[in-house]
Amino acid sequence: MKVLHLSCVAPPQIGGIGKVAAQEVGLLRARGVEAELVSVVGARFPRPGLGDPAPTEYIKFLPTLWQIGNASMIAPWKLLPYLKRADVVHLHYPFYGTDLEIDFFKFLGAIKKLVVTLHMDADVSGWRGAVNRVHRHTLQELVLHSADALLVSSLDYAEHSSYKKFIMSPKMHELPFGVDEERFAPGERNPAKFGIPSDAKVVTFVGGMDKPHAFKGVDVLLKAFKQLPQNTWMVLGGEGELRPEFEKLANELGVADRVKFVGRVAEKDLPDVYRVGDVFAFPSTSGAEAFGLVALEAQACGVPVVASDLPGVRTVVEDRVTGLLTPAGNVDELAAHLRLILENHGMRDEMGTAARKRVLEKFTWTKHVEGLMEIYENI
Repeated sequence: MKVLHLSCVAPPQIGGIGKVAAQEVGLLRARGVEAELVSVVGARFPRPGLGDPAPTEYIKFLPTLWQIGNASMIAPWKLLPYLKRADVVHLHYPFYGTDLEIDFFKFLGAIKKLVVTLHMDADVSGWRGAVNRVHRHTLQELVLHSADALLVSSLDYAEHSSYKKFIMSPKMHELPFGVDEERFAPGERNPAKFGIPSDAKVVTFVGGMDKPHAFKGVDVLLKAFKQLPQNTWMVLGGEGELRPEFEKLANELGVADRVKFVGRVAEKDLPDVYRVGDVFAFPSTSGAEAFGLVALEAQACGVPVVASDLPGVRTVVEDRVTGLLTPAGNVDELAAHLRLILENHGMRDEMGTAARKRVLEKFTWTKHVEGLMEIYENI
C-alpha cells in the first residue's frame, strides 16, 4: 500500500498538525507501508536551515503558488506525481488552498482514495474570518463529501465544529491521537537544568508562540501566574513572533524573574520539561484547540494538567481525575485551579498516577496506528 500524507506544516516547522502527520507516516513505514509526507516550502515556511534538525527522508517540501498564514497552494505540477502514485491520499485539514487542488484531482480521478483528518476549525477574524465562513459552506463541503473516510480526534469536538453535519455519516471515525508511552514516562525531576531552586513549585507549558497559535492562551497563563505564591516558578516552552510580547507582559506583571522562556524545545528534551512541572497548564482560549497532544504527553509523564474546558480538550483531561478543567480565558479560575494542585501534594500524586494509567489505556500511538491501518484497509 502506498499512502501520501499532506499537511500545511511538517517538522521541523512548528505545529501540532504537522507533528501528528509525521508521527503517523513514521509509524506506517515501520509497519511496511510505503508512506510519505508532503508539506510546503515558501516565504512563511523556509526550508530547514543549518540550525534546524534535518527532516527524515520521507518528508518532502514542495514549492507553493501563494501563501497567506498557514494557507497555501502547492504547485500542482509538483504535487500531481505524488498523488497519482498513491493508493490513499491522506489530507490533514485545514490545509486551505491545497484543498482546492485535492478536490479537483479527486474529481478527475487522479486520487484513488481520499482520507481527511479534521484537526480543528480555524480561529480567524476580520476579512479572513469572512472568507473562512464562505469557504466552510463551499469548498470545505466539497472536500468532505468527496472523502472516502473522515477522521476526528474526538466526537465531542466534532459535535461542536463546522463539520458536525457529517458526524452521523458512516465514513466518520473517531481516532484519538496518541503518545510514545516509553519516551514520555515518569522520570527524574531536574529543576536545576532550568535554573530553578530545588524546593520550588513549578508550572509548565509547551506551545507555539506565533500568531497562528495565539489561541494557546499564554497571556492568560501569565496573568494567572501572578496570583500564585512567590515560591512558584514557570517554564514556558515555545517560540514565535509573539514571544517578545509575552516576555514584556511578564516584566509588566513583575514575574519575569520566576518565568523561564526556554524557546523551542527539541523533541528529545520534551520529557524533561514535562517532568520538572508539578502541574502542566493548557489554557487555550478558543475552539481552535481541538485536542491537546502536549497535555497527553505531560500526563504520560505522570503530571496532572489544568486545561480549558473546551470540546475535545475535555476528552484528553478527565476532570478531577487526571487534572482539572477551567473556563477558557478565565484568569482567576485558572489561577485557583493551579494553586489547588500545587498546594495539595496528595492530589498531585493521585492525579499524576491516574493520568499515566489513562494514557496507557486509551492514548497510545500503537492503538492509533492500528485503527488507521484498519480504516485504510476498509476503503
